Amino acid sequence: MSRFVRLCETASPAGEEGEVASLVRAELEALGLAVVEDDVAARVGAGSGNLLARIPGEREDSVAFCSHLDTVPHDEPIEVVLDEAGIYRSAGDTILGADNKAAVAVLIELAARYSESPPPVGVELLFTVSEEVGLKGAAAMDPELLESGTVFVLDLATEIGAVVTAAPTHHRFEARIRGREAHAGLSPERGRSAIQAAA
Repeated sequence: MSRFVRLCETASPAGEEGEVASLVRAELEALGLAVVEDDVAARVGAGSGNLLARIPGEREDSVAFCSHLDTVPHDEPIEVVLDEAGIYRSAGDTILGADNKAAVAVLIELAARYSESPPPVGVELLFTVSEEVGLKGAAAMDPELLESGTVFVLDLATEIGAVVTAAPTHHRFEARIRGREAHAGLSPERGRSAIQAAA
């Protein structure tokens, strides 16, 4: 069974990443890499902390690659099939899990490729948690854990080779806006519209 299929069929909705995190850790440790788990699990409601592994390179500088371990929620077990065209698909009505386990498989394969001989530069492999519920694992991670100045995040559904250098985001905030009452007919100039200020 391929690494990708094993990863996809291992349940890991946001908040329940523990089993897939254990699988990823075991794969990386079998390749001789040390895996560090940070302490964000309880803070972000995840089944694991973020995982980080390093592959030493021929030079001291390094680059990081990141993928997330969690998926959107699903009710049934995921069964992966390989169709006649050589494409992995879900055998049922569930998600496939490729978001983002395809990238997780790629990063483990990268580690396997460099387990015998070092890459030109150091490589850091970062696996975050609780991404599907607002990037919580990445937001809670201490950036000082990374040695790399550049991080490539593998989590995009585009043609192979596409690179995105910026992405939409959202910020949530709460505000209280108070108006000032005034009689509309006698002294409207003394009033302040809370609706207008909020707009």
